[in-house]
Amino acid sequence: MPLTLDSTLTTASALVFGSLIGAAATVGTTWITQRNQALRSHLEWNLRERESLYGEFIKEASRLAVDALHHSLDDPEKLVALYGVLGRIRLLAGEHVLREAELCVQQIVDLYSKANLTLQQIHDAIDAHQFDPVKNFSSACRQELSKLIPLH
Repeated sequence: MPLTLDSTLTTASALVFGSLIGAAATVGTTWITQRNQALRSHLEWNLRERESLYGEFIKEASRLAVDALHHSLDDPEKLVALYGVLGRIRLLAGEHVLREAELCVQQIVDLYSKANLTLQQIHDAIDAHQFDPVKNFSSACRQELSKLIPLH
């Protein structure tokens, strides 16, 4: 009879441990899956946030750059929105993007201090590809964003 009790106990123990291991595997798999989903969700949010921010900067910088070609900086408040976006870029962007954003702002401020251009001079500068203060910033953004795109 002791042999039967030992084999019954062994079988019961194996069943209990098997169930525990199965449950632990399920819990572990669920935790890993949820963690990966949370990380992916955060990366996607970060990517969308940067795309939106960089687009906003490009829009504002382009508007001011064109304005600077035929106006002087009589009202420094024109630059408030651009500096606000630049400050937000400092929070999220990498060093290369930030450096290009700061250079872009400097170019725009410098444009305001130069003599106003005629419409023909503006047209000629654009045709000769001599005027694109956001080009390097855009390129830096594209490089940074391509590194953030999650692999599927």
